Amino acid sequence: MPDERLRDATDPELDSLDESDEPAMPPSVVRARRVAPSTEHPLLRRVRTGAGIVALLVAAGLAGLSLAEHARASRPPPAVEVRVQDVPVTTTPTETARLVADRWESAPLVLEVGDERIEGTRGSLGVRVDREALASAIAQAEDPSSLMRRYHVQTRLGQPLSLPLPIVSEPAPLVALLSERKDHIDTRARDARIEARTGRVLPETVGLHLDVLGSVEAVYEAATRGASVARALIVREEPRRTARDLADVRVEAVLGTYETRYSTLEQARDRSFNLHVAASKVDGTVLMPGETFDFNAVVGERSEANGFRPAPEIAGGELIDGVGGGTCQVAGTLHAAAFFAGLPIVERSPHSRPSGYIWMGLDAVVVYPQLDLRFTNDFDFPIVIGMTVEAGTVRAELRGARSARMVTFTRRVDEVHPFTERDVPDPSLPSGVRVLRQRGVPGFDITRFRIVRDVAHNQARRTRWEDAYPPTEQIWRVGSGGPAPAGYVPPEGDQHLEYTADELLSASFGATVDGFEVTRRAGRTGEPGWIVRAGMPDSIP
Repeated sequence: MPDERLRDATDPELDSLDESDEPAMPPSVVRARRVAPSTEHPLLRRVRTGAGIVALLVAAGLAGLSLAEHARASRPPPAVEVRVQDVPVTTTPTETARLVADRWESAPLVLEVGDERIEGTRGSLGVRVDREALASAIAQAEDPSSLMRRYHVQTRLGQPLSLPLPIVSEPAPLVALLSERKDHIDTRARDARIEARTGRVLPETVGLHLDVLGSVEAVYEAATRGASVARALIVREEPRRTARDLADVRVEAVLGTYETRYSTLEQARDRSFNLHVAASKVDGTVLMPGETFDFNAVVGERSEANGFRPAPEIAGGELIDGVGGGTCQVAGTLHAAAFFAGLPIVERSPHSRPSGYIWMGLDAVVVYPQLDLRFTNDFDFPIVIGMTVEAGTVRAELRGARSARMVTFTRRVDEVHPFTERDVPDPSLPSGVRVLRQRGVPGFDITRFRIVRDVAHNQARRTRWEDAYPPTEQIWRVGSGGPAPAGYVPPEGDQHLEYTADELLSASFGATVDGFEVTRRAGRTGEPGWIVRAGMPDSIP
């Protein structure tokens, strides 16, 4: 069947059409009849892909519409035939369009999502006929004065006038259905790993990703070409490293290690949970020579969808609840182990306040995706990262074939900045009651050094950094409610201890050293009570 192209009203060829080309057709001449199945023609489909719109042309005689035009000269006015398979012929374009659309949308369509088969119809899966557009096209085809009718008579006399079936996508229900499946299908690819202490190789995992928008397009394409089955688009993500790649990795030497403590109390259970989640994603990671470890890339977004829970974390110098709270302790512990392994630290940022679980100068703040921890394996053999969380201890351990390095960390407190104090009225507390909401922490400017000695070759390299920790404000909740009832016991406030830091600290680890060798000089900031002695506010109400 010839391809019909309807031209715009500004087409100069239309301007040249003689209005007398087709005699006026009185209503009594227009007739409609239903065609028996034996006389129906095959289905003609045409797919228009421009701008993502697909038009389905339905030929005369099968689920479509046609207009028969007779010769103009010395012949009776053309009769209009509207043929719709299994759909009663009606007298109005709107009703005909509705019946055609209902018929087309009710055709069965199965959506396969992996191994699951979802039975539906074109309409239920969000592929529909634009009834208004179809009714308008039918009306134009039946109108002898319309540009469509006049152009057809001028150029295609005696041939069917095929109307495109305007197909549109209404994806909201399908997107909701696919999004529910996505939560169960999506898995991240994971490289093969190695248990740091045993050397046992753990196999890789292939990642799967349900492409919701791509699947919506696949359903639309299947429906418009008349297919009875559509397949959701599930993309495989191959791991970068397989178990075969790690067959010869050795782990007998501890290159660097560090431990931090965490609370095992019930009120800290969500934070402890996050420690386990983050550590499990890091544990077993293998860095080949020259590769850079990227904490955010390995651990992923700190979200509930990625396994994390809301727990206290530091933001803007204050402790608040945030999803993934506690992840920074894993990052800091790992940074310290990489530091004592002598690895080049590519990216690391200090917290906005010192952390009580780690030596100031070794902490690392990570915020997905803005702040990251990255370090590079500069050994000529692979490194395995071991990360464990158990019995109140977070432990990071980097292992490899051998090491002749001894690493010394030295930290010096250069300046101390006092914190300020403010009161916040709290009507939930009785009048006059003061509860410590946040304990103040002084600010510190520190200088830290790292000396990496190659004992085998009697060589050393020294690196210097400066870190700044701004002071953390001390905040009191001050009761503004009514009088305290008899026997009233105020709630507990911030239970953090006074922050103390040795004014000078030096620690060495590695070759020729048994464990850690630590030298301390408390100075003015390392003894309990130093904050009040320095003239800063007390934390006792």
